[in-house]
Amino acid sequence: MSLPADWIEHLKAHPLPVRNEVHQRLVELIRRDELDFGELSGWLRRDPAAAGFVMGAAARAQRAKQRDAPHTLDHALSLLGAGWIRQYLPSLPTLEETLVDPAQRAGYLTAVARSLHAARHAESWLVELRDTSYEVVVVATLLHNFLELALWRDAPDLIRSALIAVQDRSQPTLGHAISAALHAQGIDLKSFEQAVNAHYYLPAQLFADEAATPILARQHQTIVLLARRLAFFAETGWYHAEILATQQEISALLKRDCPATDSLIHQVAVQTAREFADMGFYSPAGLLIDTAPGSYWPYPAGYGIPPRPLEAARLALSARCAKVRGQAGNLLKALLTTLIEELNCTELLLFSRAVAPNQLALSLNRRRAEEPLAASLDLTQNPLLERLLHGNKALAVQADNRSTLNRLLDADGQRVIARDCLILTLHRQTQPFALLVVDIDQPATIDTLRSVFMAFQTYWPD
Repeated sequence: MSLPADWIEHLKAHPLPVRNEVHQRLVELIRRDELDFGELSGWLRRDPAAAGFVMGAAARAQRAKQRDAPHTLDHALSLLGAGWIRQYLPSLPTLEETLVDPAQRAGYLTAVARSLHAARHAESWLVELRDTSYEVVVVATLLHNFLELALWRDAPDLIRSALIAVQDRSQPTLGHAISAALHAQGIDLKSFEQAVNAHYYLPAQLFADEAATPILARQHQTIVLLARRLAFFAETGWYHAEILATQQEISALLKRDCPATDSLIHQVAVQTAREFADMGFYSPAGLLIDTAPGSYWPYPAGYGIPPRPLEAARLALSARCAKVRGQAGNLLKALLTTLIEELNCTELLLFSRAVAPNQLALSLNRRRAEEPLAASLDLTQNPLLERLLHGNKALAVQADNRSTLNRLLDADGQRVIARDCLILTLHRQTQPFALLVVDIDQPATIDTLRSVFMAFQTYWPD
């Protein structure tokens, strides 16, 4: 995970790679007799590496003349002139030639997609606010993760470790995680950002929420911050606490109610997904369909970080439940398949509602036999199960509560909970539907099973 000995000088001498599509289009435009700065800036806005290279070059040229740096790509191009554009833009390195490792290139492209996603959201908010500082803020948002892209190029293992730290909740944000990772390399993030910004003139710092160059007004700083938060957290779902808090802040910024703000955010996400489809980019818009309230999903596959077992189970459960469209029997099968295949719950029992009243029939027995189980359970003789089946509930049975629970069960019911297990009950149209008993090997498994069951209940047609 080591970085170049003098990473700042390395970044100055080696510009970040540009996507081949953007590079080819820029070269085609440059070969024309007359340059169209508007069209050039439009393509530069499709790649943060290209945009940062131009903004930095123009800022350094202006600084040498003791003049103010440009704040837009159009202004930067006009200051640099046609000669500079024709000489230097074609020489930018291309991503496909620079990052030959497919996994590293995929991570870089996923981070690029996030910068574009954030810029699209910022643009939509500026339109809502009728703000004329359109390009200043959009370019600032586009370049918000410039240093992260540099890490994907120069130290992909380091940025992956930072992402894992956020996934594990050992760090609250990606900024904190990268700051800690760089500190372990002997690099102070704040000083490093200042040195890099002196060369590239990035309109907004990446990781310190309060840090931005003076060209951005306070409201513009807020827009950049909220857009980058939204784009990052959307990669792990759309309805968890961080996303909901960010949406509320955006609602206050736009002076719109939360439903209207959510509608705007989702509309931009879906529009961006259509654009990304043509570009071959990852988009989190699919999570708007698959994510249940309160859920987190794994990071995009491009980051090369395998999902945790719980995340993988939730994702598989969501995909299975979406296919069966609320059919109770098939939903139950989706839950069983997820428990068996994703969580390796190899020993479980399923009792289903029988024809006889107050009876549950044993319909699935995957428990390695010790003592034979009854073919059915009489709920009138098992008040514990009868009470649980009044709703969708989960009850853990372990050594410390088994003796108490046994008092509410007959001999057949006691054999069902003879091992440590989690009892899951499903209720349908005021009637018991199913009783699922999952044997557990270790206490930590209980929390995982409860979490999956809670996610499942969002799909259950009760």
